[in-house]
Amino acid sequence: MRLDSIEKNILWIVAVVCIIGECLITVFFGNYILASAMFVIDMILLNCIFVMEKRASSVMAVILFLSCLLCVWVQPRWYSGVIALPIVTACFYESKRLCRFMKIPLLVETLAACCVFDRRSPLYLLICAGILVAAFGIGEGLVFVLRQFSSTNAQLERALTASAVDAMEQRNLREEIAKSQSVNEHNARLQERERISRDIHNYVGHTLSAATVTLDAASMLVPNDQDKALEKIDVANSRVHEAISSVRSVVRTLDAQDDRIELSEYIKSLEHLVDAFKMDTDIKVYHNFSQIDSKDRIPMRVASFLSSSLSELLTNGVKHGQAGIFVITFVYDKKNIRMKVQDNGTGFGPISLEEKRMRIQNGFGLRKMQEQTEKWGGTCIIESTDGFAVSLSLPLEG
Repeated sequence: MRLDSIEKNILWIVAVVCIIGECLITVFFGNYILASAMFVIDMILLNCIFVMEKRASSVMAVILFLSCLLCVWVQPRWYSGVIALPIVTACFYESKRLCRFMKIPLLVETLAACCVFDRRSPLYLLICAGILVAAFGIGEGLVFVLRQFSSTNAQLERALTASAVDAMEQRNLREEIAKSQSVNEHNARLQERERISRDIHNYVGHTLSAATVTLDAASMLVPNDQDKALEKIDVANSRVHEAISSVRSVVRTLDAQDDRIELSEYIKSLEHLVDAFKMDTDIKVYHNFSQIDSKDRIPMRVASFLSSSLSELLTNGVKHGQAGIFVITFVYDKKNIRMKVQDNGTGFGPISLEEKRMRIQNGFGLRKMQEQTEKWGGTCIIESTDGFAVSLSLPLEG
């Protein structure tokens, strides 16, 4: 038993008061030495009961109980038993049954001592018995109130603990949600930044590169054929305007509320991209865009990625593979979009798979193309044995 609750503090105070009362009674009867010894011994035992472990405190409680019996036997008065009852209650409060059981010998001994040593009329003994029974009932009522208070207090503590745990869990949940949202926003910013850089690299960069090549050709034609040079300058000017239009398109995409585009409109943009490429390079390009006629809407991210990939593959085929013919195959089946771009260029040539992997990793366009396709759950197959071919397949769900 430890002083870790209000009811135990009350019991300890009541027991101390009763021990002091026993000692005062002993002093009243002239036993000063016995009173001093009882006070010291009983206080030591009482404090040991309240602070020691259960087994040791039980031994101390039995010793203090015997001390109470001794006090009643030495001072055979009914009030000696009444004062001893709260001390016994404090000693054996942890066990309800034992507490009641230990009080019965105390009551019997008090009545017996009164009969033997305090020989008065039977009426006096009957009154003593009534007082003792009343004291026993009052003590039991006090114990009942203390136990009810202890039970209510324990329930309140459990409720407060559960509330504190729930509050902590809610706070941790809010922190986890905030962290998750922060990570998602960060990833969304990175994805948007990557898409913008890819669009600018593929659309604006390729268009400006074509304009630069055309202007270089025009500068070489000025001394010999000014009309042809002016024609090249007009073409370069249109390419610059296309680059500006591409930048505006990227900005509009960022501000757009709808992130989907109609497939038929998108096919027209691909045809325009191919026509511009053919006009710049005089290279033959065959495609099946005219066979695609659907009003379905596809995600803008998929459309932007395929357009930039097509532009990248056309430019790389001319620049690195010296290709003269391109074949573009576009397939749409509501769940997937597949696009294959094949040319008759040199490709990678007869190299090993490791060398092929290294070339793809070192190339910005092909590496980004492959990473983005795999990130969206699609496939990117690169073939370079007979010319150069790239097959892209992207899911439209999930």
